[in-house]
Amino acid sequence: MNQNVQLWMLAILALFGTLMVVVITPWLNTKSLSAQIDALRAEMNGKLSVTDGKMDALRMEVRQYIAEAGLRIVKEILELKSRMERLEEQRGLVRQP
Repeated sequence: MNQNVQLWMLAILALFGTLMVVVITPWLNTKSLSAQIDALRAEMNGKLSVTDGKMDALRMEVRQYIAEAGLRIVKEILELKSRMERLEEQRGLVRQP
């Protein structure tokens, strides 16, 4: 080969090698970063589903407490109503609607 061509060939190969390093390195870094982001997203989704399950359990517990409190209130109201009726009967009071 011609001496002049050999010099240009070395320069072109060096430029091509540099270009490969400059292009491939960021591509690999981006691919690695994407994998880390996907792993973090999966972890957060897992934690979110666990949190959703806990929230659902708490909602059910609160609903149960509210239902129990409502039953107690109704029971107390009925007891008070029957007491008032007994007192009215004992004292001979007539209730007008």
